Amino acid sequence: MMRTVVLLLAFHLFSMYCFAADKNAKGLLPEVRLNSSNETENEKKAFSSEVMITRSENKAIESLQSIIKKKKGSRDEADLWYRLAELYMRRSKSGRFFDLHQDTPLAKLSPFPVANEKGSEAVKRAIKIYTKIELDFPGFKQMDAVLFNNAFANQQVAQYKQSQLLYEKLLTRFPKSPLIADGTLAVGELLYDQGKFREALEHFLKVEKFPNSRVYSYGMYKAAWTYYNLRDSENGIKKLVEVVRTNPPLQDGEVPTNRHNLRREALRDLTVFIGDSYPANKLYSFFEDITTEDEMGQSMIDLAKLYESHSRQKEMNTFLGEYIDKRPSGPEVVRAHLFLVDANEDLKKRDLVIDHMQMASDLCRRDSTWRNLQKADVAKESCDTSFRTTSLEMAKKWWEIWLKNKQNAEFSDLTLRLFKLMLDNEDPTKPDLKTRFAYAELLFQLNRFDEASTQYKMVGDKATDETMRHDANYATLYAKEKSIEKGKDPLKEAERKELAANYLAKHPTGKFATLVKFKMGHIAYEESNYPEAEKWLKPLAQLKDNADIKKKSEDLILDMLNIRKDYAGIKNFSKQVMTSTADEDRKKNMNKIMEEAHFTEIQEFAKTGNKDQASQKLIAFAKEHESSKLSQDALWQALSLLYSEGKIFEAADLSLKFVDKYPNDKRNLDALKEAAKAYADVGQISKSAETLVKIADLDKKGRNTHLELAADIYLLEKKMKEARAAYNGILAAADNKTLSRIYGKLLDSYKGENRGSEYDKLQNQIMAKGIEPYTTEIMIDRAKALLDSGKTTAAFELSMKANGRDVPAEVRAEARLIQARVLEKELVSQSVKAREEKFALVLSMKTEKLDKAHTAYFTTLKMSKDPYQQLEAMRGIDRCYANFIDSLTTMPLPASLSPADQEALRAEIAKLTAPIQEKKNENEAKLKVLAASKGQTAESERSYASLRVDQTVSPMAQYPEANKMTAFLPASMDMTIGKVSRYETSKAKNCNRSAIMTAQLQNLNPLEVAGNCYSSRQYEMVERLGLELAKNKDTRALGLFYASLGAEGKGFESKALWMIEAAMKVQPEVSPFVYQKARLIYKADGLNEAMPFFEKVLDMQMPSTEMQTFAGVKAFSEGDFTRAIEKFSSLNKEQLYTLNVGTLMSESYAQKGEVDKALSTLKDLLSFKKDNADFLLQQAHIFETYKQSPTLALDSYERAFKASQKMDMRDWLGKKIQYLKTQNKVGQHVISGDL
Repeated sequence: MMRTVVLLLAFHLFSMYCFAADKNAKGLLPEVRLNSSNETENEKKAFSSEVMITRSENKAIESLQSIIKKKKGSRDEADLWYRLAELYMRRSKSGRFFDLHQDTPLAKLSPFPVANEKGSEAVKRAIKIYTKIELDFPGFKQMDAVLFNNAFANQQVAQYKQSQLLYEKLLTRFPKSPLIADGTLAVGELLYDQGKFREALEHFLKVEKFPNSRVYSYGMYKAAWTYYNLRDSENGIKKLVEVVRTNPPLQDGEVPTNRHNLRREALRDLTVFIGDSYPANKLYSFFEDITTEDEMGQSMIDLAKLYESHSRQKEMNTFLGEYIDKRPSGPEVVRAHLFLVDANEDLKKRDLVIDHMQMASDLCRRDSTWRNLQKADVAKESCDTSFRTTSLEMAKKWWEIWLKNKQNAEFSDLTLRLFKLMLDNEDPTKPDLKTRFAYAELLFQLNRFDEASTQYKMVGDKATDETMRHDANYATLYAKEKSIEKGKDPLKEAERKELAANYLAKHPTGKFATLVKFKMGHIAYEESNYPEAEKWLKPLAQLKDNADIKKKSEDLILDMLNIRKDYAGIKNFSKQVMTSTADEDRKKNMNKIMEEAHFTEIQEFAKTGNKDQASQKLIAFAKEHESSKLSQDALWQALSLLYSEGKIFEAADLSLKFVDKYPNDKRNLDALKEAAKAYADVGQISKSAETLVKIADLDKKGRNTHLELAADIYLLEKKMKEARAAYNGILAAADNKTLSRIYGKLLDSYKGENRGSEYDKLQNQIMAKGIEPYTTEIMIDRAKALLDSGKTTAAFELSMKANGRDVPAEVRAEARLIQARVLEKELVSQSVKAREEKFALVLSMKTEKLDKAHTAYFTTLKMSKDPYQQLEAMRGIDRCYANFIDSLTTMPLPASLSPADQEALRAEIAKLTAPIQEKKNENEAKLKVLAASKGQTAESERSYASLRVDQTVSPMAQYPEANKMTAFLPASMDMTIGKVSRYETSKAKNCNRSAIMTAQLQNLNPLEVAGNCYSSRQYEMVERLGLELAKNKDTRALGLFYASLGAEGKGFESKALWMIEAAMKVQPEVSPFVYQKARLIYKADGLNEAMPFFEKVLDMQMPSTEMQTFAGVKAFSEGDFTRAIEKFSSLNKEQLYTLNVGTLMSESYAQKGEVDKALSTLKDLLSFKKDNADFLLQQAHIFETYKQSPTLALDSYERAFKASQKMDMRDWLGKKIQYLKTQNKVGQHVISGDL
């Protein structure tokens, strides 16, 4: 039986076109994945089959080997060995299979043992058997097959020389064997593999002698390739054409055979041969003659691959174009277009690329003619695979180019057109969502957000893959938001809300659900729909797993609260945020927001609310947020509000705290200045002074001014040590003008003190520096002291020196006045008693003394501008005139003169004194005018030495002494004119000290409290009450008034005056305030300075005993006796006495002619004080002047003489009594001893 050997000729072409997106790619193109599940399953089946075959083969070998042992030496032994060799050759195939799969999981998962014998080992076993047969059984009937198979086996294990020898042995020994053609081909292939193309060609051409052989066509095929390698393409092409023509094409329904495969390979190889030798325009026509419709397309495609590999893209347009034009229905038309797409892309002819893509797209449409003419697998491969793959690859390439340079819009446009073409051909039942998603992505990157949103929405609506569906539904929302960013539009905003709601409805727990919820809240926020926004954002603000959204939600909530100006809400919410975060920076920011909100909340409250409450809130804020920068502003605003509300004391206290807390604030100087003023305004002058000292430390430029003012205030408080320290602190850097002023104040600080060495040191310091006018004034003061101590000569000399200094005349006037007093003393002491021979000399000396004293007083009058010094000078002149006249009128004449001469001398003396009397009268007239203008009498006190015995003592109009002008405490808060009433001290109760000390005065009547404390002389409490009341702007003036009364009661008259003046700045037209000022000025500067204020009180009709008295005295001095009587009549007997106006009331009645009432008044006064000399002198004056009764007057004079304690009065009364007795020859009852 003839066995044929199967020659294994395998041509395996495997090409796979696939691409998958890199993990790190941009994620814009859909991935292309091969489904390998079927392939894996086929491998499993093949592996299992091979294992089973191997097991069968192994069993067969084992059986055959067993038979050979049994048949050894028999005629069948050779045949049995031949069969065993065939089994080993078959076994080698399985061995090669397992060689390929030895490291795969299939081998490990096999349920049967896998043979570990390699394929080459089985071949080698077969070679040994074939060789054994050739040697041991030379007559074996199938020896040609043994030689052929042995040659083939050696060829399999790369023993080519041995293989060739065996093939040649076959050809030589068995020329008629049916294996000659196969052996000849095999030798040719061995030579071919060795590059011996000519020798190989000879063998391949010999095969053509066997046209009926199965390898006939293959021999021509191998001859063609040999010609090609010998660079004889023409013969090579001819041979391939012969192969094609001798092997018919595959018909429909026909199973492919080796001949069909060989034809296909020949056509494929022709593309290589002809491609190198034929021009592009000849290619189509060449293949048109030898191919079928299907083969023509494949040949064009193979040519395209060849040309593409040789970078001959330009020529591809020629033959592929001809194919497309002439075979529009050809199965490879779409692929031809796609090859031209790649070719023209390489040529950068992108207009042609798009054209071919468009044409391919048109062909691939579901309703196109081409597609309907094609087999389903062809259409699917061309359109669903090739077209899609090429489109995606091209899109990816162009997209990446555009990403590198986005200014080049060409590539983005091309990519968009490609995506559009792809999507135009999608299957509605199987939409190409990956491509559409990529299309949307590109639109997004091109900022075509509305279009992108639409494409994303289409993907989201149709996708079944949850990831894609989710991503698309979010992307459509995001793209719409980006569109709105470019330009808002109501329709877009409505769409955005719908898309957000769509996402949350489909993906309630999606990756971006939290973010979309935030977007919903943000959309409502942008629409100013704050309740809706808060509905979404408040839950997000509680998140613990998304710090970013939580933070953004919190920020939006805070902003909405801010827009609504809900500062309390901001404060509370920011505090909540601050406690819920661990981020220190966030905490700081929230704390800052909380502080600012709290601060602004107070600001808003301050605009419409109670300013006092606002200030307290600010103070509380500063305390609560002590480390905040706003704390500083809060305190500043608090004190500003307090100032604006009139709570200046609290504001001042707060100002000091502010300065202490923030020592570097630029506003501190202003704060301290305002505080100093505020303290002063409420009477807290000690605090004002302390503040001024602090100001001096800050304000270097105005240091001296502030220190001086502080010192002035310390003087008011009688804090002499502090005052002098402040004054001395100014001296070092003071100019001459300032030195003069400060030294003057230092001198004033010693007034009322026992001046010791410190004062002397100060005076010596001033005199050493020659500071005027104080040096001169010190000299004058020392001259006064000398005069008062009786050292007239020393006083006169020192005053002479002072008067000679270079200072203004008004300063020196006091020195000249001292000189005048000394000279007046010399005038008075100059006796006029003399003997006849010295009478003229004594008279001239007296006249000279008068002239000197008069000149000194008159000079003083000219030098001085002080009305009181002028009054004193005029009074001195008056006294000098009176002394001169009296001395000359009563001077004893020399006893040696006769009565006639004495009479003549008296007449001459009278002539001498007459002009002096006239001058005296003139001086008196001027004196009265000046005295009246200053509220005084012409004489500061009565001078009995100059009073003649024929005159009476009329009462002097003297206002009540300053200490008789008692304080006026109001009984009512209504102090308008006509409604002022006086607190009855007789009804006073205990001083409520505890209420004052604790400032618990809300339910008390401050007027009553003040009255009770003042009546009990608890002046410290009165002052303290006043200062407490002064803190409130409504009771400030009243408080300062009581502070003045209290200070006065304590002996602080200057401070008291300062306080009442401060009260009058607030309420200038309140009579008790004006009266208090008048009293204090009266005490300090005399009646003249106080008079305008007393007169104002009179005009204001304040119901006061003192002022009634004052009005009466004023009326009396002005000669209005009726008004004087009216005013004095309101006083009781005690008041008339106490206020020393009883004699004025009596005189007023007398002046009115009501002498009896005048005497009755005196009688009442004498019954109250029977030994009052002034009352008795007034009574004598009434009797002698108005009753013309010297006798009655004499009795009163005598009683006055007994009651009087004044020597000059007693001297005059003695003379008066003697005079009356002599003139009226009465006086029997007056004894000399009484005189």
